Amino acid sequence: MFMFKTLKKLKVFIPFIKKGEKSDEAISKAIRKIDFEKFQDSIKYKIIDKNYFITALTHRSFLKIRKEPLKFDLISNERLEFLGDAVLDLVVAEFLFKNFPLNEEGDLTKFRSILVNKRFLAERAKSIKMQDFLLASNTALKSIEEGYDAILADAYEALIGAIFLDSGYEAAKRFLNQEIFAKLDIKWLNQFDENHKSKFLEYAQAHTDHIPEYYVIKEEGPEHHKLFTVEVHLAKHCLGIGKGKSKKQAEQEAAKNALQNLDAIDKLGLKKRK
Repeated sequence: MFMFKTLKKLKVFIPFIKKGEKSDEAISKAIRKIDFEKFQDSIKYKIIDKNYFITALTHRSFLKIRKEPLKFDLISNERLEFLGDAVLDLVVAEFLFKNFPLNEEGDLTKFRSILVNKRFLAERAKSIKMQDFLLASNTALKSIEEGYDAILADAYEALIGAIFLDSGYEAAKRFLNQEIFAKLDIKWLNQFDENHKSKFLEYAQAHTDHIPEYYVIKEEGPEHHKLFTVEVHLAKHCLGIGKGKSKKQAEQEAAKNALQNLDAIDKLGLKKRK
């Protein structure tokens, strides 16, 4: 209840515009880019205040490409993403607590991490075609087509924040129920379980005296479309290399490759002596 009350208080701190004189022309240009009737049908939610959803659909790259001076400034969806992330965490935790009474805390934590990770949220965003409604630069939209999950995942969290502000906690919970929980089962959850880092750590602790260490060895690309290369080391030996659009994704890929290279641990003499 404390967290819910805190979230309610946050509502007054989420403006959808920067302070300044309003420009009807500028806001109408942004609205015309969004087919709200189609968007409402897609998310199965009746919008009360469109302004929250304009913000939820505005990626920061859209603001950088605007050339005309505006008296009325749109802001990106980053603040709504922050709020939506908190609402999502609470709704998911509540659902798992009530519906998985026989599972231990560790299982619930794992399930929650699966339901709130970027890849999963991006898939949920694609299922409601959020990419068709986003206000973003051509470069950002192209990166979505190339499989960059963060933009869509962040917009999805911002959408949750917008629904929370527009109609409250129960409305956000209904949205997540229809989009996630109504389709949920353990097998469906497990297909998104990609915690290779945890698996490799468990193996290393059980069979060696060493802990995996991860190092970013390369960063490529522009700020909104980075590509990271990461190595995972055990006792200063590189056992796996991974690439990803975030450090975490690259680390998971490196751990996955290390798990396919476990015979090297024996060859390097790193296994515990029996």
